[in-house]
Amino acid sequence: MIRGEGIGLRVPVPADRQRWLELAHDPEQRRFGTPAFISVPETVEDLDERIAEAGARFEAGEPSTLTIVEGDDPRFVGNLAWRRDAPAPLRICEIGYSVHPDSRGRGVAVRAIKVFTRWLTLDEDGPRQARVQLDHSVENIASCRVALAAGFEREGVRRAYLPLPDAAAPGGVRRHDVCLHGLAVEA
Repeated sequence: MIRGEGIGLRVPVPADRQRWLELAHDPEQRRFGTPAFISVPETVEDLDERIAEAGARFEAGEPSTLTIVEGDDPRFVGNLAWRRDAPAPLRICEIGYSVHPDSRGRGVAVRAIKVFTRWLTLDEDGPRQARVQLDHSVENIASCRVALAAGFEREGVRRAYLPLPDAAAPGGVRRHDVCLHGLAVEA
């Protein structure tokens, strides 16, 4: 487990399934957090493969999804995922995060990002990334505040970058502009 700031980041376990499913169906999560090309789980069993894959990938030192917990309470309060969008030698990764509706407003995402970024970039046991970045729909003001509070600088806007579900849009998908934030550890 990765710990700090009153937050723990651990591999997902079956006990996380119900709260993860609730988060996946939260209207704000559906609006801003789940791209149109990602399937939304319909049942807790739909998360079993994701849980197994996340654990195996983390154990292998590969990008994965982690569960966010607070203090010593093992209850799922959110998740944080990372991936590499550039070849590994560049040491650049992208993160994404989601917080369960009943855990929002307490700084969970900010603390989780800070702890995880420290592990990604500085921790001897971490993958030692040189740059961490994240993006969010320009309409998601709360996520922008989280990124800034976690120490990420606003770097620009990617036009029509993120396809998100929108029942009112042609084909049920609307491409959102996203705000790009970055944190460079090595200059």
